[in-house]
Amino acid sequence: MTDSTGVWGPRRQLTAPWRHLPGESTGSFVNRLAHANSLELGKLLSRVGEGRQPVNPRLPALAELYVNRAALDHLAVLSGRTPPQLQRALPNLEDRFLLPGDDPACWQWPFKVQEGGHLVRCCDLCAGARGVDEAAWLVWPDRWRVCLRHRRFTDDDRGQGPHAVRLDTQPEVMRAHAERLRLEGRFGAAGAELFADAFQVVTRWWERSPDMWSWTQRAWRAGLEAQELRTAPLVIYPEAVHLAREMLRYEQHGERTRGARVGWLEGVRRLMDSWGLEGVEGGGELVQWLDHHSRPAPAGAGYSGRRGRVLAVGHSRLAEPYGSLGDRSCMV
Repeated sequence: MTDSTGVWGPRRQLTAPWRHLPGESTGSFVNRLAHANSLELGKLLSRVGEGRQPVNPRLPALAELYVNRAALDHLAVLSGRTPPQLQRALPNLEDRFLLPGDDPACWQWPFKVQEGGHLVRCCDLCAGARGVDEAAWLVWPDRWRVCLRHRRFTDDDRGQGPHAVRLDTQPEVMRAHAERLRLEGRFGAAGAELFADAFQVVTRWWERSPDMWSWTQRAWRAGLEAQELRTAPLVIYPEAVHLAREMLRYEQHGERTRGARVGWLEGVRRLMDSWGLEGVEGGGELVQWLDHHSRPAPAGAGYSGRRGRVLAVGHSRLAEPYGSLGDRSCMV
């Protein structure tokens, strides 16, 4: 090893090249850095600072590593990058997540992730394209994500099932994901928040009726159990995106009369029937959403197609502007 460690911390970088994955968790990165340099994880961490590592071989998949500023400096030296470069690459090294105190250098590896999101498995093909040939974990707002490029669905599941679901047999899911990206690309935060609302509504439907035939078929094609919790985001994706479009249409129309509400509800009910969800009782959630959107957005903040448009007053009062789909939805 070319690294040497003195009383003031490491002075040289490790020999293996630095390969980073955008959005990777700090624990995942440090674990890979240790492996690349033929070091035990504990040995590498001793060069970063003081701390106690829980004894668990699956640690990077279960919890996140947090450091103080002095330990960040040491990790930057070991990886051959500057602290700002590391902070741009690894979201949980941002200033707001640094541990307090600068002396001594220290780190913590609690069995939870702070407010930065969830640990979701990185698409292996995306990792391989960057020269990473072992499991890696990303910090993601939600418990799941879709890789459009490689047609993969990954999540934070730690069970015995597949760590990635191939979507070659799920063209409707891939179309839905692409449509979601278009919605968010055109309408910015408002598009993202409407999808969050729709996703929460359809999730509640799934929780009551996970055995609906259309959802069960998708689960089987993906090799998942129909009623398994990790199945829900995958199987409801097409309906959630379609419902988001209907919600957008209601917001764009701007009419808040009783007749407009009834007409919109009847239209969505017909759509549900066409989706094979005839047996799902979904009116309660739809009425709740309408109640939260009963007052339109402030004057001048309509849907002209430009990014950054806001939603109805009730939505903005109940939802957070950032975070997971649950945080960004008014369906609390």
